[in-house]
Amino acid sequence: MRLVIMKANCIDILLILLVVLSVACKQKPVEQVSINGDNAVVEEEFDPYIEGNRRILALENEEIDLVVKRHHWNMMETGTGLRYQILEPGNGHLFVEGDSVAFNYTISLLSGKEVYNSETDGVKTFRVEKSEEIPALHELAKLVSPGTKVRAIVPSHLAYGAAGDGNKIVGREPLIYSIEIINH
Repeated sequence: MRLVIMKANCIDILLILLVVLSVACKQKPVEQVSINGDNAVVEEEFDPYIEGNRRILALENEEIDLVVKRHHWNMMETGTGLRYQILEPGNGHLFVEGDSVAFNYTISLLSGKEVYNSETDGVKTFRVEKSEEIPALHELAKLVSPGTKVRAIVPSHLAYGAAGDGNKIVGREPLIYSIEIINH
């Protein structure tokens, strides 16, 4: 009887070791990264959700690039992916955190369909980095001064994200903003 229990324990231990070894031996993708000119190896675990989001973002960027090219817009791009074009420069200081910004606007989908505008919905006012406006507006405000007219293409991650606005803008929808800063 004691021998049977010992064999059962040995078999259990062997099974546990096999499971641990099989998990430990899984190969993870390896990515070469250059740091200060030196090549370093960085292990990156594959996550299908992250990879899916990267693909969606890449497709969205391609779509935005096509719109810019089709309209021959000369736009600058920030590190976050916000694209903007100053149509008329303003005067004075650039807005900083805490400043109040008031502006007239139209918001359109990439198809050109207008979804919101200040004539119907009223002038927008917000405080830079101190309000719940979409992230792109806070970023854009710090790039312009009072009186500026600007066009911006906002990737969905800087607009209403995967959820949309719950009204006219569906999830993962890039937007085109035409803005006139009316602060004086």
